[in-house]
Amino acid sequence: MVVVLVCAVGFAAGAWASTSTLKRVSPPGGGYSVELPSTWRFANASYPSDHATHLWFDPVNALRKMLVVLSGCVGCAETGDKPNPAAGVPPGATRVVHLGASEDAFQNFTDDDPWVANGISIVTRHRGRIDGYVSVELWLPPSQHALATTILNSFRLAD
Repeated sequence: MVVVLVCAVGFAAGAWASTSTLKRVSPPGGGYSVELPSTWRFANASYPSDHATHLWFDPVNALRKMLVVLSGCVGCAETGDKPNPAAGVPPGATRVVHLGASEDAFQNFTDDDPWVANGISIVTRHRGRIDGYVSVELWLPPSQHALATTILNSFRLAD
């Protein structure tokens, strides 16, 4: 179970009520599932490399979005034989919180987004061996802090 500490300022009591119902979704081909507003859409933003990039977004306001990067970089995801969850934490991220041996939470601000992204990085395994990492960044207005926490806490890697 992923437990996320997401740091943000402010919470409007009505923020949850103004959002769509959450629905568990997975990308084509699987790999993970997450609860997102039922109106959000999926786009495969991958290009030939050692990772896949998935974008989930609100078609009414594309600034409300989630970016999922699934990396197969084993060398990035381990230090010696130990997991390195920082591999999926973007450079310049702030408020990095170590959640466990294989998980970190963070915040990230980029110049092209009006809101701070809340995120998680998880080292992935196949048959017990480290095989990469997943980085999830979620952009929602600060007034929807509770929704961001709910979404990130719902993220599950496929078995």
